[in-house]
Amino acid sequence: MSAENTDKPVEAAAAPKVSAPAAVEEKHAAVTTSSVFSMFGGGAKKERKDEDADRGDNSGSAKAQREAAAAANADDDAPPESEDVHFEPVIRLTEKVEVKTNEESEEQLFKMRAKLFKFVRESSEWKERGTGDVRLLKHVENGKTRLVMRRDKTLKVCANHYIVPEMKLSPNVGSDRSWVWNAAADVSEGEPEAVTLAIRFANSDNANAFKDAFIKAQKENEALFKKAEEAAAAAEAEEDAKAEAEEANEEANEATEEKKEASQRTIKLVTEQHNINKPAVNEGFPMKQWTVEIYMLDQDQKEHPAKCFHKVVYNLHPSFENPVQTFMEPPFKCTNEGWGEFEMSIDMYTTEKGGKHTFTHDLNFSAPQYEVIHTITFKNPSQALQQILRETGPLPSDEERKSKKVDGSKKKKSTIDIEKMADGITKFGEDELLQVVQMIHDGRDDNTYIQNNIDAGEFSVDLYTLPEPLTKQLWEYMVKAGVV
Repeated sequence: MSAENTDKPVEAAAAPKVSAPAAVEEKHAAVTTSSVFSMFGGGAKKERKDEDADRGDNSGSAKAQREAAAAANADDDAPPESEDVHFEPVIRLTEKVEVKTNEESEEQLFKMRAKLFKFVRESSEWKERGTGDVRLLKHVENGKTRLVMRRDKTLKVCANHYIVPEMKLSPNVGSDRSWVWNAAADVSEGEPEAVTLAIRFANSDNANAFKDAFIKAQKENEALFKKAEEAAAAAEAEEDAKAEAEEANEEANEATEEKKEASQRTIKLVTEQHNINKPAVNEGFPMKQWTVEIYMLDQDQKEHPAKCFHKVVYNLHPSFENPVQTFMEPPFKCTNEGWGEFEMSIDMYTTEKGGKHTFTHDLNFSAPQYEVIHTITFKNPSQALQQILRETGPLPSDEERKSKKVDGSKKKKSTIDIEKMADGITKFGEDELLQVVQMIHDGRDDNTYIQNNIDAGEFSVDLYTLPEPLTKQLWEYMVKAGVV
């Protein structure tokens, strides 16, 4: 370093002077002055900085410092508060379902906590049914009272029956707070069941209160059940009377129909016998010749040929060479010779289905001639048989058809001739007849008299009993066909 530089003043070698602001100088002066007075306990009052938030709790124990630090970290880690956001559910739950107990229409008369037991006959022991409130419920409409008990919590029914007059409360042996009774139809399990129940209360007062309520309900039910039984008996009697009336009416209608459709006729069997000049087979019993003939009687008891039968079979004694003899023409005369008396059966056949009529005839030789009368009924006779039966008297339905014929004639005389219709039907061919039968079946009513014998191939109809629209339809059809 040169001497030239060494001889220069210090100030010349220093850095350029920088003038500080006035505020800094004043501050520095104030601090210096304060420091001087502070040595004697005076000077300006120091301002205390609020450093607690910056430094935490630096005073105290290490544990307090750790707790403070942990609290600070927890505040830093806490998530920011979120807004109250509402989300619509994707699936909505069903509305609350109201559960019915079948007690909604009943009034509670008694309620007491108790324990119920049931006697099991198979094992001859008592088993607990449950603990809960035993109640007496009275129906608001019919007034009948029943006993209902449900288990606690589950509310499952463990007793459910009417309090009927036949029930009897008996004290349980050795207990003044327990009762036993028999229920003929307890439905707590679903199906009516005969059970023996026992109930136990907390004390004798509760047990006696139950007994009083039970007996009171029993008396009220007795009157109601008696009234219901009387009403049921009256209803049953009314139903029986109604059924009897309907049955009598049906029988009367059936009798009327049978009377209309059935015809009775009187049949006479004429037997003649006389001795013949032939050697006797048995001594003391002369040989005889005998005959049996069959006739039909009219209302005046006059004889007519029994043309209602197309065949008669005589079943003689087995000792005859020909014991079964058949005849096809009236009077169906059966002639034979013999010496002994016997009973024979005679089968008479009509053309009707099931038209076999059998009679037992006693052949005896007490008189040269004797007659036996039988009544025979012809059910649902065909049109041909009706014509034969009318030869010996009118049929039961003739009067009714006659009145309908008169009424029908009055209605149809001006436009339709029933006699010409009957004649015109006979001129139809098979196809036209089938068409007429179909028209009658489709258009008939309850008053139309029809006989349809499928087995015999016969179809009969009383034209006077046809309803007016059907009669007009048939008449127009026959006019169009040119048969009337």
